Amino acid sequence: MSTRVGNVLREEKTLSGPRELSTEEIETYRNDGVVCLRAALPLEWVKVLTQAMDDILADYSALKAAGVQRDGVMDIVLDRSHLRAVSVLGEAAEAMGGSVLAEHRDGGREGEFILVNNAVVDYAGIRRVALESPLAALAGQLFGSSKVNFVFDQVLIKEPGALSRTAFHQDQGYFKVDGAQVASFWTSCDSVDADNGRMGYIRGSHRWAMHAPNMFVSQETGPTHGLAQLPDIEGHEDEFDVIYFDVEPGDVIVHDYRTVHGSRGNVSTDQTRRAVSLRYAGDGVTYLDRPSARGEFPVDDDVSDGDSLDSATFPIVWRDPDN
Repeated sequence: MSTRVGNVLREEKTLSGPRELSTEEIETYRNDGVVCLRAALPLEWVKVLTQAMDDILADYSALKAAGVQRDGVMDIVLDRSHLRAVSVLGEAAEAMGGSVLAEHRDGGREGEFILVNNAVVDYAGIRRVALESPLAALAGQLFGSSKVNFVFDQVLIKEPGALSRTAFHQDQGYFKVDGAQVASFWTSCDSVDADNGRMGYIRGSHRWAMHAPNMFVSQETGPTHGLAQLPDIEGHEDEFDVIYFDVEPGDVIVHDYRTVHGSRGNVSTDQTRRAVSLRYAGDGVTYLDRPSARGEFPVDDDVSDGDSLDSATFPIVWRDPDN
């Protein structure tokens, strides 16, 4: 049994609800622009996420084995979601004269960094976690908002030996939204540490101006659209207030979309990092077609610049029961 929420189907069956966030957790998010919420996603929801990740990797392996390629790299469109190896971004950066950021490791099989945009469309498990899990209610608590919209998702898988780092960047310039209450909820169904791609954040950087988006695995920006480039953080992390989080399944890292962040490559030989980043928005957030935004961001023909996000594409997934 299912019902339609926005442009996707929502299952009737629900699992565990949200926990109450502490005052310290809420204040940390607002002051630092990032907080790690320990055990925020109940383990039954982690199981749903894990099954979805298994489905994604099975699809990727099947398509790769079948030799389905585009422009010489894995780049497959599944309905509206986009499944690809991030190597295409590295190649684009190198074509512009940039370089790919990567860890060093002696020997071992080279793995792939796999990216799926809009996975909610094709993968029921991602859809359920995005629309039905406690995460939207946690967003409402962090924002102090009367409602929460689901905005966008990305699945980010780093196989063992996927040495590419994720360059430090802000999400804001990639997103077609405007407002203060926008956050990314990052969670993995695997244990994540320094060896297999843990996330790092510059505390307080949500107060920085918006900077030009980069090529994700490179500091190369391409067209800047009048935006300044970020300072050279790679290799100079001691000059910034960078915090890294080791996490377990069920932990959720939440960061303001203006917070500068990145991740390490996966130097392990046997630890995959399967993660999803779910983006939510609160009160006062409107649509804005930024020149710097990327093409994979969802588009709704009924939503124009300055409009509320409330729509089929950006459905309301939580309301404050007291409002």
